[in-house]
Amino acid sequence: MSSAIAIFPWIILEEPIIIGSLRFLPYSKMRLPGDLPNITQTDIEGVFGAYSNRPNFPVKRGAILELGDWYSGMGMAPEVQTEIFRTKEFIAFSALSKRVLFQGHFDYTNSDAYSVLVQRFRPGKTHQFSFTTRRRDGGTSQTWSNNSFAFQRPHHVDPNWKVDCDQSLLSALLKLPDKDKNIYEAILEFNSANTDSSEVPVHVEVVMCKSAFEWLLHIDSNRESFIKALKKILPQDEEQTLNGPLADKWRNRWKLKNGVPRLINAWAAEFCVIRGAAAHGSERPKNFVWGELQHLAFASILFPLLTKKTLEDKHLYKMSDVDHEHLRLIERYLLIDPFSPEARDKEGSHAWAEIHSEARYRMISLGLRDFPLLD
Repeated sequence: MSSAIAIFPWIILEEPIIIGSLRFLPYSKMRLPGDLPNITQTDIEGVFGAYSNRPNFPVKRGAILELGDWYSGMGMAPEVQTEIFRTKEFIAFSALSKRVLFQGHFDYTNSDAYSVLVQRFRPGKTHQFSFTTRRRDGGTSQTWSNNSFAFQRPHHVDPNWKVDCDQSLLSALLKLPDKDKNIYEAILEFNSANTDSSEVPVHVEVVMCKSAFEWLLHIDSNRESFIKALKKILPQDEEQTLNGPLADKWRNRWKLKNGVPRLINAWAAEFCVIRGAAAHGSERPKNFVWGELQHLAFASILFPLLTKKTLEDKHLYKMSDVDHEHLRLIERYLLIDPFSPEARDKEGSHAWAEIHSEARYRMISLGLRDFPLLD
């Protein structure tokens, strides 16, 4: 069995992350991680040499993943490779869960940044490598030298992004019981809908994103199931007043059988119809409150919070006070089109980013009340 290593060439890891049997190690050319028991720094650099930021500029920093009894440079059995890719999804999701939208480059990432590559090699000859591509009738392999070929960083992945993941969430996901494998399937669908790749059409992202909710909440594709599941899991804050132009649009466009619904119910109804059009090839809906991009942006905020709440309800994870407050304020996002000029104030601050900040600052304020001022 040949030697193998699992690398993340597109993301920068500053410090090692060790959680249970997971070892996430930083790579830096000519510096880190140094010689390991089963692979030298030179061979590690040889493997990373096949990946570049742009032509003739190989990546200089990255990350290496090890699990349990498997260490870099050892042979890799199929079951270990399966676990590597499963763990990669959890790492990517724990990073996406910390993402804040509409803040420029700050606090942003996508799932393609967390691509993991399992590279098999012969010690001392890592300048040569082979890779396999899919075909409808199977696959095909190619062999290259990193002197004449390199995989280039996807243009939608920033070369300066650093690993910033929710380690407590990652720890919980790594311990996920087999009976809750639907949560893994939900995360897999969600990550696939958040690559930012132009090769993935938006309507396909809509289908995958809705599928993520279905896996997570154990529901079918019907809107009634979705609305019922959201009502069960989401707290309703009777003190919260949700007024504004889009609030009226949601209520007027999506009145349900029992009268004026919660805004989240109206959103769920519209999202299901948009998903249906995307999945069945029917005409795109018109006269809706939001388009596909707005729905995907909102879903990318809601889904991680619902995942945390689901894990907490199963006693597998404890949400932070900030996350609880963020979930309480979730319908605030529905009051404004995030891509409209009105979403930003004169100072350039975005309304959606302000909601996230409000949840954080409110918890800080409440926390300070517990500590009397010193004389």
